Amino acid sequence: MQNKNKIGIYGLGAMGRNIALNIADKGFLVSVYNRNIEGEFHIVEDFLSTEAPSNVQGFNNVKEFVLSLEQPRKVLIMITSGSAVDEAICQIMPYMDSNDIIIDGGNSNYLDTKVRVEKYDVRYLGCGISGGWYGALNGPSMMIGGSNSAWNETRYLFQLIASKRNNQSSCCHWFGENGAGHFIKMIHNGIEYAMMQSIAESYDVLRKIASMSNNDISSVFEEWNNKELNSYLMKVSSEVLLIKDKSGCLIDNVIDRSSQKGTGIDFAICALKYGVPAPTIIESINARFVSSSEYRINTFSMNSYKEAHQSPNVLLEVLFDSVYCSYVIAFFQGMDLVQKVSDDQSWNIDLMDVAAVWEEGCIIKSEIFKDLAKYLESKLSVQMLLEKLTKSKVENLSKAIGIGMENGVPMPVFSSSLNYYYSTCSNKLPANLIQLQREYFGSHGFEKIEAPGRICHFGVDLDI
Repeated sequence: MQNKNKIGIYGLGAMGRNIALNIADKGFLVSVYNRNIEGEFHIVEDFLSTEAPSNVQGFNNVKEFVLSLEQPRKVLIMITSGSAVDEAICQIMPYMDSNDIIIDGGNSNYLDTKVRVEKYDVRYLGCGISGGWYGALNGPSMMIGGSNSAWNETRYLFQLIASKRNNQSSCCHWFGENGAGHFIKMIHNGIEYAMMQSIAESYDVLRKIASMSNNDISSVFEEWNNKELNSYLMKVSSEVLLIKDKSGCLIDNVIDRSSQKGTGIDFAICALKYGVPAPTIIESINARFVSSSEYRINTFSMNSYKEAHQSPNVLLEVLFDSVYCSYVIAFFQGMDLVQKVSDDQSWNIDLMDVAAVWEEGCIIKSEIFKDLAKYLESKLSVQMLLEKLTKSKVENLSKAIGIGMENGVPMPVFSSSLNYYYSTCSNKLPANLIQLQREYFGSHGFEKIEAPGRICHFGVDLDI
């Protein structure tokens, strides 16, 4: 009797194909399936004939695909998040037992994952996977939540294919029940947005104000990547600036609009729901919306910008520190939201585990974050901001914003990072005036310094 296969991969996009190859490379028997719709009938056959080794078996029939798996059956769904995930689950559920395991490896909203855990009569895992196609093939970062018993039965496999830290422990962790894994991936993606935008804002200044060539900016980013700003995204930014097409540098032939696939919006909604300030991350999301806005007008041309008053070396130092500050603040804001939601959902997430799972194999891999991890031993503390964001770094962030504002160069992430830092470290904010404004027009009440916690009203409590 032929041996049953260890795991099934549903969906053969770039991530699904490479996860399948990663698992097969570790010696496991793998079943693969792709939906049978117009334009995709050939995908399984093409994968088997061009990429897959002999221990990968392809199927065009869902029933045969599921029944090819050893029990308890394990199906990893690698498709776009949303209703398509439920459609896939409904396709495979008739052939699954309650002890079998479904793993959603896409970017599903963590609340949707929570619903699916309760809805479907299987053991369910939500698995956030970071690292792109390269990470999927060579070792991704994996953030898992859902059924603890399902995790215990799959952890050996996932920890084997995941990336490894310097101590050889795996960047794969179970964070709690229901949607905890997809929640951590959402946090990861929010931080990713801010990191990308901060690098882009530096690129914008160097291009428009310093009039640097793409090659020179690439060299700057490469140099930064060899210093404190060492990160996967800095490396990527340096390399894409050198890509050519028939007209020259590719970047000069790419439309200046950027999109998003939903996790940024999910992050913003979650932060607002829990009252967690995350302006650096939310402004990076807004920047993408603005880039595609129908109201954008071409007021400034490249020759409208002034030369920077600072020497090139000073300007580079100013921008370096601005990116550094934005990295630190985005990390802080993300961890703040992790702490609040974890407490609310009783996940008891250790922030050190979050930082550890991002050490290797993921898009936000960064030396700065490794350094920040030591501040997370008990819980998040503002001491992280006070110690890492030195006076000179904050002053340079302010200078960068000044240069941008003087020249009409937008800096949403740099500006929101500085405002967040000033607000967090301020001993007096104007919220007292807002309390009285709200009391005046809506009788919402206010708190007096000598009676904190007691709601006061005009004409009643003025003598307190």
